Amino acid sequence: MPLKSDAEASTPTETETVEERPSERPVKLDKHGLPLVPQPSDSKDDPLNWPPLVKHGILLQASLLTLMGTIGAATINPAFVPLAAAFRITPVQASYELTVWIVFAAVVPVFLVPLANVYGRLPFYVLGNLLAAATNLAAGHCNQWSALLATRALNGIGAGCAAALGPATVCDLYFLHERGLFMGVYTFCVTNAPHLAPLAGGSLRRTWVGESASRSLYSYIQFGLFAITFFCLPETIYFRQEASPTESSMPVGTFADKLLLRRTRGHRTSGRRRKRRLSLTSFAAPFLTMRYLSILLPALYYMTAFAYGSLLFGATGSVVFRGIYGFTTAQTGMIISIPLVVGCLLGECSAGWFTDWLVYRDAAARRKKMLQQLRNNDDEGVVVRRRPEPRLDALWLALLVPVGVVVQGVCISHAERTGWVANAVGMAIASFGLQVAGTVTYTYCTDCYKPQAAEISVVLTLFRHIYCGLVPFYAVPLAEKIQYQYAWLLFACLNVAFLAPLLILRLYGERIRSSKWQPKPSFHPDI
Repeated sequence: MPLKSDAEASTPTETETVEERPSERPVKLDKHGLPLVPQPSDSKDDPLNWPPLVKHGILLQASLLTLMGTIGAATINPAFVPLAAAFRITPVQASYELTVWIVFAAVVPVFLVPLANVYGRLPFYVLGNLLAAATNLAAGHCNQWSALLATRALNGIGAGCAAALGPATVCDLYFLHERGLFMGVYTFCVTNAPHLAPLAGGSLRRTWVGESASRSLYSYIQFGLFAITFFCLPETIYFRQEASPTESSMPVGTFADKLLLRRTRGHRTSGRRRKRRLSLTSFAAPFLTMRYLSILLPALYYMTAFAYGSLLFGATGSVVFRGIYGFTTAQTGMIISIPLVVGCLLGECSAGWFTDWLVYRDAAARRKKMLQQLRNNDDEGVVVRRRPEPRLDALWLALLVPVGVVVQGVCISHAERTGWVANAVGMAIASFGLQVAGTVTYTYCTDCYKPQAAEISVVLTLFRHIYCGLVPFYAVPLAEKIQYQYAWLLFACLNVAFLAPLLILRLYGERIRSSKWQPKPSFHPDI
């Protein structure tokens, strides 16, 4: 019996209908009878066919590299005052250390990702982590301010590699219907690295000597991760375009082949191996992705969610909790860590698996409707594709970001009556919504344009870092001028304003991606 597809317009993304697949290859379905997206090959080299334990191990390594890279930079957040005293500069000038890291971690990966798409992700994971570990160790022994800034710039380059490649690795390993859950693991590490940093080490950072010891500790952990990834992290890029029906009979690469990058730069097609080439236009790919509304609108929203649902609390925590509540440096580190980590943990428990279920529910409902229209009880002949837009329904939970921001702003303005506990509750509420926003944003964008997952991650990181880097310059001055409750209310309204356009994507996202003015990206469609 021929397969029937839903009658909706086809989207030129990986969520294509089954009829668009090569007719000589049978469609592979999941346990619910829906087509797997993307369709796996018959080769054991294909990461989609790897055992779950191997996949989860790779995901864990990539997530830990991202986590430790950011922790090594954000550990300085509660200690700008002793850092300034050690180098005889102002606390504002001391904060430039973090600003330099943010800039380099955001901008340099834009030019590294095109290289990773040709030479593989593994070299940039391993060498980037090694650079981050070495510069963290060097930073703890710097006696000159200019030297410290140089190490922070290099550290941003190294740590930024893992952050840029993480979502692409998730897409290499997992099917669309399970990406929400596993992308959530990665985004949890991205979101919570700045939250865990002030907590780790605590009172050690009261002096620059303590900060030096803390940085050395992180560098040793990163050196340990370097050893693990050097021996245990395989290359995950698999070039599946033009795959032959007889590919399962081709020689299977060993695990050592994947670790040594012997099968990275090309793919076998009908017995020959085709090389990928690097050109100047390859470096324009991250900027070209900004033209797509399914990437641009979520990126603009996510940068405000992260800025006001996380960085706002870290950037103002020292002023608020030390100046208003009289907290010590160690107590300040705890208060800007624990509520945010708890909120993100609860948020992720309500995000990843939930978005996967929303996508399945939508596909199952359309399949049932199609069967009713056909008046056919034989459901084996009907195949319906999953759409990414239902994931956006989970953003109703992301409205907790502005709610939590407003709660904290009111608590600060009325500190004599509310106390620090209510303040912490507001932070936890906002971080709950932020974790949902991050998981939905990363998963939705990569669902829409899976081959361009690395470029999408670069765009999201670039927008987030640039916007967040500006928050410390205006948050406290504005709050002191118009009161915290009104300044925080303004930030909450900005976040809601950037969330509203995503309703357009929920209703018309599939149609927009099918339109002539949003053509399918032409770069590396073979990933």
